[in-house]
Amino acid sequence: MHPAVGQLLQLLPTPPDGGDALDWGRVHAEFGWRLPGDYRDFVAAYGMGTINETLTIVTPPPSDYPFVHHLLYGRTYPPADGLLLWGATDYADDFYWRCTDSDPDRWTVAVRSRTHGWHDYPLGMADFLVNLLSGKIKPALHAGLGIEQQATFESWREEARQAREADELGSFS
Repeated sequence: MHPAVGQLLQLLPTPPDGGDALDWGRVHAEFGWRLPGDYRDFVAAYGMGTINETLTIVTPPPSDYPFVHHLLYGRTYPPADGLLLWGATDYADDFYWRCTDSDPDRWTVAVRSRTHGWHDYPLGMADFLVNLLSGKIKPALHAGLGIEQQATFESWREEARQAREADELGSFS
């Protein structure tokens, strides 16, 4: 396991249903992308989901993922703009990798805030999240992430379950 993901496990409890088991060889064959090792370890521990109901982390589609949009939807490698979106907030703050190296383990994080522009961090995704959740970095974002206290992670499976329940309750109205 990547050391930063090990640190992240101390700051952010994993979801009860665990992470997502992806066939990274299939992801590469189907989409043409190789993704950073820390990200692959993050996906195994957490999967796709949301930190504090604010920062959504996207992944390639797990086998049981029922939706169309995902990390690599419509993206070709190498990206013409040198960027790959891996996370976003509900407030139009976007979290990217700068894919400027052929080795994805050397990709760094760039954050684009709707109100504050671009900010670059010489960190991988997991190191960035560790520093973010521990308060060592505070990116200029359009809205706060609500991480001043214990951070939480909600899996896409839990979000889908809640949406189904809401739909079922709505059908009784």
